[in-house]
Amino acid sequence: MLQILSLIIIILILNFFLFKNNISFSNKLNLFDKPNLSRKLHKNLVPLNGGIFYFFNITFIFVYDYFFNNLKISLFFGLENEIEIIYFFLIIFSLLFLGVIDDKLSLKPLTKTSLSLLLFFSFLFINKSFNISELRFESFSKVIDLFNISLIFTIVCLCILQISFNMYDGINLQSSIYYSTLTLFFFIITDNYGLKLFCIVTIIYLICFSIYNYKSKIFLGDNGVYIFSFIFSLIIIKIYNTSSKLYVESILILLLFPFLDLIRLFLVRLRNNTNPFEGDRNHIHHILFNKFGLVRSNLILIFPLIVSIILLYKFNFNLVAILFVKILIYLFLIKKKTNE
Repeated sequence: MLQILSLIIIILILNFFLFKNNISFSNKLNLFDKPNLSRKLHKNLVPLNGGIFYFFNITFIFVYDYFFNNLKISLFFGLENEIEIIYFFLIIFSLLFLGVIDDKLSLKPLTKTSLSLLLFFSFLFINKSFNISELRFESFSKVIDLFNISLIFTIVCLCILQISFNMYDGINLQSSIYYSTLTLFFFIITDNYGLKLFCIVTIIYLICFSIYNYKSKIFLGDNGVYIFSFIFSLIIIKIYNTSSKLYVESILILLLFPFLDLIRLFLVRLRNNTNPFEGDRNHIHHILFNKFGLVRSNLILIFPLIVSIILLYKFNFNLVAILFVKILIYLFLIKKKTNE
């Protein structure tokens, strides 16, 4: 207990230092989100250090894990030796670097997606324990074996999650609250000590980030979204592959709003003969923000997820019923916009 308390204090000190020097980091990297009245809500330059700071947190916890924790976190992520740990960090750093370049230069969608797919392939080809080999449906007591398309299917899932998380990141606190809820969920359902410790560090970071993000002093940026989407993909797949605590339906419940918004925006943009990858203010968070403001919009977005988790894991409600109700809630929330 004393060791964990010491770790928490060090993580707090680390984040205090990082966020205290937030502007300095961005000045050195020239990494700012510039105002864009047609797409964005802020009016001043905002540092895009979210992923960089989280990378420092991850690096510290893995160093701690290697020297003082018997690789318990590393083993959860399928890393059994120094070479695998280094390669894992090479992938994360590459995603971070890709995100930073995207934040600075606004890479073409095909370019950044192709590079992400290459990174996902290189990791999954070596670490096959994260390949999704079957689809388990609890509601229908059905298992679909993916056979030879397992690797391709997993890569596509990681890519879809990255794109949907990127499109779902739009107003202050939105991503940090959503990621915090998912992290707390992972912490509660897992019995793995390594994952629990990793979740504690992630939650501490997200709390610190939220304090600054609320005042528009820092954004996650693409660099942050790319890292979080990859880490969360691995956690979900690991729990799914090694336990009966996640099924296809429950994963959809956790990721439903970002996934639905991705599909809706693609269809709407194609119907309007616009680039499906081009940003706009038609996202669900923009719709709610225009009507309810920042705080209430975030509460409205996260409340269905929290209730769904409680109904699912506390009262064993039917997965399909929860999924159906969440879809109806999403359609209701965007109804005002579609009627205009």
